[in-house]
Amino acid sequence: MKYNARVTQLLLTNDDGIASPGIAALRSALEGLGDVTTIAPAANSSAVARSITIDRALRLERTRFGGDFEGFALDGTPSDCVRVALLGVVAPVPDLVVSGVNLGGNLGADVTYSGTVGAALETALRGGAGLAFSVESREPRWLDEAVPLLRAILRRAVDEGVPPRTVLNVNLPDLPAAEIRGLRPARLGGASCHDRVTLAGEHAGEYFVPCDGPPAVAGFDTDFAVVAAGFVAVTPLRYDLLDAGLLADLAAWEPDTQAVHG
Repeated sequence: MKYNARVTQLLLTNDDGIASPGIAALRSALEGLGDVTTIAPAANSSAVARSITIDRALRLERTRFGGDFEGFALDGTPSDCVRVALLGVVAPVPDLVVSGVNLGGNLGADVTYSGTVGAALETALRGGAGLAFSVESREPRWLDEAVPLLRAILRRAVDEGVPPRTVLNVNLPDLPAAEIRGLRPARLGGASCHDRVTLAGEHAGEYFVPCDGPPAVAGFDTDFAVVAAGFVAVTPLRYDLLDAGLLADLAAWEPDTQAVHG
């Protein structure tokens, strides 16, 4: 099913920074699929969700990355990069936002923390569509082999479109291409890691709250389970968090006017 006219203008971004090998791999996969503009954070901006910069000017600089690719580095967040593009600072305005490849999975509850997903959601809330790509390992060994698979997914999205106000969250297992078993739609899993608090050095009041790793896989159709089984997990996300049923029920909460005004 085609959702919109064929995509021609693509924006590439990420949250690991423009020097990350993940964004270079994704740029390679996009070659020839349309006009690609790259705007990515100048430095690592992981786990910033949809944070934006509002209290200072943003600096945008032309740069090279991944060897031969040209793009722009922005001293802001992933969502800043998308906003700059959508507002036409760097023409042309994109039809589709592509974010990643993040080094480390964005599974389950991580989508609410992720700058990679946050960048794609930035266009969804403005009526556009996006794809967010992640690979399960923070030190992936098979990223180069994943380029043809990334390209196949991107070609489908470019040719057929992605529904407006939607993000396709794509998580790849870190496996050789020959061992990846295919692609499966997946629902979001639950909590993505076991949090704990540890003291940071000898100074009172300083703490680390690290993520120790994924929880036990629950449910065969969750993104956790799909990736653990050697498949690529694709999860469609919508930015609208509204609970329509509860919205209607809240009408009964309206207080008695006489009680409010005495």
